[in-house]
Amino acid sequence: MKAKSKFRKKILAILLALTLTLSFGTAAYAYSFGNELNGASSEEVLQILYNGAAWNYPGSGYSWASFTYSRNGVVLLTKTAYNGRVEGSVWDDLFHWGDEYTTKFNWNHG
Repeated sequence: MKAKSKFRKKILAILLALTLTLSFGTAAYAYSFGNELNGASSEEVLQILYNGAAWNYPGSGYSWASFTYSRNGVVLLTKTAYNGRVEGSVWDDLFHWGDEYTTKFNWNHG
């Protein structure tokens, strides 16, 4: 029984390494919204990690800026910047495929 479990773990590790290696050759996406005083951005890294940021600086005319990552209607991460910059990351779902498992990025300010 232990040998099967170790074999499965090795296969999964090899598949993950292969996926990461193949991802190096593909383009990642980066989006930026707002301006230098108030906005948000999202960057896709290796097609499995999403790095988000929001910023709000004096003189922007806004009190805050925020970003949210969600998947399948569930909020994964939300960050709000009131004075300065905040950052956060979420991992993609490697085991489920389909539109309902797409990681979505939204930003807002007020």
